[in-house]
Amino acid sequence: MRCLVVALLLMVGFGCRKPEPTATPVARLVVRFLDRDAVLDLAKMPSEGTWRLMNAGLWEPLEIRWKAGPQPIGAGVVGRTAPDWVLLEDPSRDTHRVVMRGPGPEDLALRNERMDPQERDALALLGVLWVLSWVRR
Repeated sequence: MRCLVVALLLMVGFGCRKPEPTATPVARLVVRFLDRDAVLDLAKMPSEGTWRLMNAGLWEPLEIRWKAGPQPIGAGVVGRTAPDWVLLEDPSRDTHRVVMRGPGPEDLALRNERMDPQERDALALLGVLWVLSWVRR
């Protein structure tokens, strides 16, 4: 019983630590896929060189264009749909795992479905009747 109380006190003591402050991002990298964006906040400005993207188990180069300003923003475009997360490798060979922002494809499909099934069936029946009347002439 004493061990349980001591273990509980230790868990509460370590679980209630104040969060460590995070450094404000110096630069931001946005990788635009067809359906979602990957946003990576960088603590320091990356060195010049080629960024790479993990695609189907292989690293492929990713062209990044940087826009100067108080917080430089880099952008790259990938011509495919986005997974839930992606691996990026910066010029200094550090690897970053980036989680996608925005709704996933399933959420977009549900959001874009504006008609309920009865309305869709009624519209389909109306279309069939129109085609039959046009063919009859």
